[in-house]
Formats: sequence, C-alpha cells, structure tokens
Amino acid sequence: MTTTSSKGSHPTRTPSASEQKLIDDVLKLYQLQPSEQAYSHYSEDAIFHDPVSIAKGLNSIKSQFNGMPKLFAESVTEKCDMLASSTSSRIEINLTQKYVFKSPIPFKEKGTEKPVNSKVTFHLNGMGLIERHDEEWDHETNKQGDEGFMGKVQAFRKKADAKLVEKTVPSDPSKV
Repeated sequence: MTTTSSKGSHPTRTPSASEQKLIDDVLKLYQLQPSEQAYSHYSEDAIFHDPVSIAKGLNSIKSQFNGMPKLFAESVTEKCDMLASSTSSRIEINLTQKYVFKSPIPFKEKGTEKPVNSKVTFHLNGMGLIERHDEEWDHETNKQGDEGFMGKVQAFRKKADAKLVEKTVPSDPSKV
C-alpha cells in the first residue's frame, strides 16, 4: 500500500489498535473537537512544532488547538495514512486536512477553503505518550533555530506566536 504527497509516493502500513486510537483521538484536535481524551496522549512537557509555532508544554499545546475554532468554520480530514517508516516510538502519518476559514463578511459563515498536506510525526516516550508532535506542511522539514540567522529569527517568531496564543486562548477544552 502507498499514499501520495507533494513529495511523491510513500509506503504505508496498517496501524495497530493502540496506534489507531492515538491517531483517531489526536485527529479530533485537527477537526476542531478538542477534548481531554485527545490531550491525554501528550506528556506534560510535550512540544508541538509546525511552520507557525513552537508550543512547549501541554497547556501551550492545548491553547494552540483550542484556538483553531476561532479561525476555522470547519476542518475536515480528507486523508490520513500511517507511513511504513513508523516505529514503536515514532508514529508518522501523511495527513491532508481541509480547513475552511470563518468568513470576514458579516452573516456569511464560511470563507476560503485551504487543503493542507502534512507529514505529522508523534515521537513517543517510554510510556507511549507524545513527547514531540511535528507537523511539516508539504512534507518540508520545519526550520530550526540552528539554521543560521533566519532560522533563529523564525524560531523566535514561532515561540512568540505560541506564547501569544497561550496567553489569549484557554487551555481548558470545555471553554472553547
């Protein structure tokens, strides 16, 4: 079995029952349905890194995902395949998510649609909890702070973005 992305074809495999449970629960975050069940898969000191932010700690991660319903009218998973390169300590998926922005026009519920294909990697600790959650849009590696001056600037901006969201969006999913 294979799946495709902007980077070509990738071999896939069927997830185990526990892997599928983790994937299904975390996908609820992407689908604008944050819950304690989804967050129970993360360690307290987990890190979330995507092209927009670097959130450190579970409360910061909660704020990132809990804030998504403020931006999007809907978010639909169009494709989710587990990559064969996954291991017992690293789950990799090829995810295509269609985001529909809220409309800036009064009385119009939905705005622009944007499909995003990502390689999503959950790095698991010895207890099976996510200690690092990487989302790489178009399967492009996220810029790191050690990649020269621009890498440092981007890393600073991503951390600042995450802190701003953390300060303005509650980490409690029942308050979303």
